[in-house]
Amino acid sequence: MEQQLVQSAIKGLSIEHVVNIPILQRLQDAFAKAMGVAAVTVDRQGHPITRESNFQPICMRIRSTRPGLNRCMACDANGSLKAYTEGEPQTYVCYGGLMDVAAPIIIENEYLGGILCGQVVFAEEREKFIEGIVERNLPLGIPEAEIRELAEIIPAIPRERLGAVVEMLFVMANHITEMGVANLAKSKLLAELKEKAKLQAALQSAQLRALEAQVNPHFLFNALTLVGYTAIAEDAPQTEEIAYNLSDLLRYSLRNVARAVPLSEELEMIERYMAIQKLRFGSRLQVHIDVDSSLRTIYIPCMILQPLVENAINHAVEPLTRPVRVEISGRKIDNILRLLISDDGAGMEPAYAAALKAGKFPEPNGHTSIGLQNVIRRLTTEYGNQFFYQIDSELNKGTRIELNIPLEKKSR
Repeated sequence: MEQQLVQSAIKGLSIEHVVNIPILQRLQDAFAKAMGVAAVTVDRQGHPITRESNFQPICMRIRSTRPGLNRCMACDANGSLKAYTEGEPQTYVCYGGLMDVAAPIIIENEYLGGILCGQVVFAEEREKFIEGIVERNLPLGIPEAEIRELAEIIPAIPRERLGAVVEMLFVMANHITEMGVANLAKSKLLAELKEKAKLQAALQSAQLRALEAQVNPHFLFNALTLVGYTAIAEDAPQTEEIAYNLSDLLRYSLRNVARAVPLSEELEMIERYMAIQKLRFGSRLQVHIDVDSSLRTIYIPCMILQPLVENAINHAVEPLTRPVRVEISGRKIDNILRLLISDDGAGMEPAYAAALKAGKFPEPNGHTSIGLQNVIRRLTTEYGNQFFYQIDSELNKGTRIELNIPLEKKSR
């Protein structure tokens, strides 16, 4: 029923109707900065719906002419449309002679536009690209000397690196799709389904997807920003490790949304996330994972540990200059899977800790505890009163979060 309602509501919609543009702009800016490419999101006709991110001077010069702007918009529209018809991101030489990549934005089989990135040339064929750029853009009336000068400063990347850009763009497009589906479900379904008890199951599903859509942008933006910071700060031996770990993390979070995964997969993603954070904090971050091997095949809801581990990094490790130890452990007690995330970091103010223990989620320093709140709500939705949790925290001594998940769900 939910899918039918969403599909019926979609016709005639645009990206702006289903995606929060300011959030999309931040994600796009961080992506462009981290990957060292230009990026823009366009509608079906190639009209930009976001501001350009990291655009090259030559492309801005081309677009400053009316024929050049029309040509670029047509190219963007054709590139994202081809990606839609082919069902995967497309790499191509744009009308101006630069390498571009396009990925479609599709919501419930409705093509709404695309996200494009690139404005680079291959390092192995730099001179060939420059000559092609001059030839393609002379008809616009731009002086040859100016074209050559601007073409010389276009970023040149190895051909194989473009594959990593394609992979990250694919993840980005999928994430935008998830945002759109969740927002559409939230706006179109919640008002109607609250009045209809027979559609309660569909309402819970829409709420779940909306909650997860809050977690994913939060994590994606923070992680992409970290890649950008690392790439700027060093030149850049650690960036490859971060990019690969991040790519696996994002692919995992986006492709496993709303389904159960083995505990071993969840822990593997935690290890990849921690590997990224270790590069950031060095010896200030100590990590210990202790989960009984017999429990690693147990299925749990996807992405219930990562938000809590991220909270430990942001609120326990980051505020301090001393080393902080973060521990993740798992044990079977009777017929319960007990997962524990603890740290010896900054801890919480007593009033805030007391509110969390009472099942309330206030806003410390103006920041909503999205990660913890959504994990608790997801597990409560999934297991009802069979799930229970415990939170203990002491200022300057650390925090301990215990999740107790039934190994056998009883019918409710």
